Amino acid sequence: MKKLVSIALALVMIFALTATVAAETNPSPTPKDHYIIIVEYDPSDGSLGTADSDKKTVEVDAFGEDGEVKLTAVEKGNGEFIKWTIEGDYEIVSGSLTDPVLVIKPKSDIHAIAYFTQPGATPDTPAKPSNPDNSKSSPKTGDPLWIVLGLSILALGAGAVAVKKIKE
Repeated sequence: MKKLVSIALALVMIFALTATVAAETNPSPTPKDHYIIIVEYDPSDGSLGTADSDKKTVEVDAFGEDGEVKLTAVEKGNGEFIKWTIEGDYEIVSGSLTDPVLVIKPKSDIHAIAYFTQPGATPDTPAKPSNPDNSKSSPKTGDPLWIVLGLSILALGAGAVAVKKIKE
């Protein structure tokens, strides 16, 4: 019983370590990623303003060089720029999400939307946020290491239950 549990534990540990090391290994010394930049505006008819970027695709190398994209929102008529919302992983180089001109360095494909409103908007319509997000990067999402550890513990428990049932 102890030998079987030890072997199962060793296999789970080897799997976990191999998965972690394999995820960190980079086969190319200077890989280049090509990211797509999509810029839209709301309202989408452009009656209050429009937005665009100076690049539609960007190439970023492993050292973070190149790849800066300038997002520009242009007010139209009586429209007032409110904020940018950006989906994807990026770093803000200059400006903030509440500035009409923003320079970012993408780390993935980007979908940016510039929001506009009319002056004196009612509470039912968009308004400038009272606490704007002035962060320099998008929030960090999950860590794959926790997934591997969780699956390892689950596999170890399943192995122990199987060994116990075999012995019975």
